[in-house]
Amino acid sequence: MKDEFVMHMHTKLEKAMCMVFVNKKASATQLQERLKTQGIKANILIGGLEAGERDTMIDNFRQGVFTTLISTNVLARGIDVPEVDIVINYDVPMIKHHGFFDPDYANFMHRVGRTGRFGTDGLALTLMGNEIDEEHVDLIAKHYDITISELESFDQLEKIYSEMRQDVV
Repeated sequence: MKDEFVMHMHTKLEKAMCMVFVNKKASATQLQERLKTQGIKANILIGGLEAGERDTMIDNFRQGVFTTLISTNVLARGIDVPEVDIVINYDVPMIKHHGFFDPDYANFMHRVGRTGRFGTDGLALTLMGNEIDEEHVDLIAKHYDITISELESFDQLEKIYSEMRQDVV
């Protein structure tokens, strides 16, 4: 279901600059492969890359050589790409605490902070696949005293994006 959403987004909002955050390196690789089967060019930036490789990839992303960058929390902090329109939390950020998984409040905020930078508008989406994801998103909203609205349809996302980037769609 999450894969279909990301693929559909690329067919409808193909010009959108998008960062997709996952919790595991393996998830980044799997998502990239699934997108590739649909002809969607997405690159992954995960821990373990050489500094030069990482810098080249970020430069290519900034220049629009590709429009989707899949990453773990390695990019949640310290990257400024003002052109990023949409951040997708493909996985709700979580942290292991005493054998259980709790919401990772700090990385949630850092991830969504990769869009809407330097006075620009941006969208942050969190894909939920089960009740635990929903509970964690509710806890994140409470923690930050924010409202996280549910999209009613993909059309609603298109409308929001279109209003935000009138000249792009």
